[in-house]
Amino acid sequence: MKRMPRARISRVAMMATVAVLIGIIAPTVSTPTPSSAATDGQMIYPASGTIQSKVGDGCRSDTRVHDGIDISGQGGTPILAAYDGVVTARQWSNGYGNYVDIEHVGGYATRYAHMVAPGHVAPGTRVTRGQQIGVVGSTGNSTGAHLHFEVWRNGSVYSAINQGFVCLSTVTRGNPLPLTFPGLRTTPISTVASADFTGDGKADLLGLTKSSDLQVIPGDGGGGLQPASVVTSGWGAYRHLTHTDLNADGRADMLAVRSDGLLEYYAGADGGGFGRYDRLQFGWYDMLHVASGADYTGDGLQDVLAASANGTLTIYSGNGSGGLSGVRTNVGSGWGGMKSIAGGDFNGDGMGDVMGISKDGILYFYPGRGNGFGARVNLGGGWGAFTAFTGGVDYNGDGNVDLVCLHETGVLYLYPGDGRGKVWSKRLIGSGWGGYTQLE
Repeated sequence: MKRMPRARISRVAMMATVAVLIGIIAPTVSTPTPSSAATDGQMIYPASGTIQSKVGDGCRSDTRVHDGIDISGQGGTPILAAYDGVVTARQWSNGYGNYVDIEHVGGYATRYAHMVAPGHVAPGTRVTRGQQIGVVGSTGNSTGAHLHFEVWRNGSVYSAINQGFVCLSTVTRGNPLPLTFPGLRTTPISTVASADFTGDGKADLLGLTKSSDLQVIPGDGGGGLQPASVVTSGWGAYRHLTHTDLNADGRADMLAVRSDGLLEYYAGADGGGFGRYDRLQFGWYDMLHVASGADYTGDGLQDVLAASANGTLTIYSGNGSGGLSGVRTNVGSGWGGMKSIAGGDFNGDGMGDVMGISKDGILYFYPGRGNGFGARVNLGGGWGAFTAFTGGVDYNGDGNVDLVCLHETGVLYLYPGDGRGKVWSKRLIGSGWGGYTQLE
């Protein structure tokens, strides 16, 4: 069938000075649920019947070109949405007959083919796991009533779906698949949590000044900023200040690289500020770029991006508890040509993307594909005069993630994201920001 298109911040001398505002930085070396919203990240069987074919497997000691699961034997019976999502297509083709596509979080999509009729739900409609979307039929290239069920992820057939089905066994619609889907979830990742350093539900900025102060600059939730507060001093030798939620607790954490190359981790504390401190890895000082703030592998956990001195970009997988898992994925070279990068889910598909300014002043968007990025999109020139560049969180409260850029003249701008991988025209935040060497 055809395919779907850090002197260290932990020094005791500074502890008391930051406790009131920013906390203390303390170093330490089933049952189916038809027609109801899914909450467990688990798909259900969309139809009842016998498993006659799987992805690339004819179920009779043969192989075949086949992208889905065939569940046969009960024509005229309901087809259920395997998981919460949005209907993106309700169409006909000679191969699939009447079919419906549903887009889910985590980069997943499902297809339900050979329906009797075009389906019950119009494109653009949100459906819940277990909701009926059609009826089993035999339309298109079909020799008998059955449901052809496909799962795709980030544009490719998700062959791991085979692990949830046993050839020639009988399944019952609505029962849970015995399979874990990495990154599948119902609650969207917060668009402010990885940069909410004050605990008020609004995205903030971290800043390093020319006088070596580390500051928190609270956001007002509408794209503006409030007066900064000093967290500590003596940070002039630090590089790569980065916001993240590396322990997946919904509070903003901070990564920073000190002069000996150690990547340090500061966990966000209840009500704002920082608590736990950890030493993650050495060898980071010469990194050209470091970014985080999103899930770049598709497992539902935030990761860290780093471009080495030779321009190779690597995804360092997060372990969900404030550290790195040890898994590294090389996703390409040539990043030495970039002046700045920022990470975040700029197109709203649940996967981490990158925005970057090249050394010749062009803004590029790199869509996340899970352990990699798709072809970059040129968003236009004129960006070369920016000396600080961050984003990937929602600063103006519209639900889309934005960019914040500091011009060489000391003027700070917000570029609101459109939720589709582009940004709207700049909005003035204010002038007099030239005293900052880093903003994050």
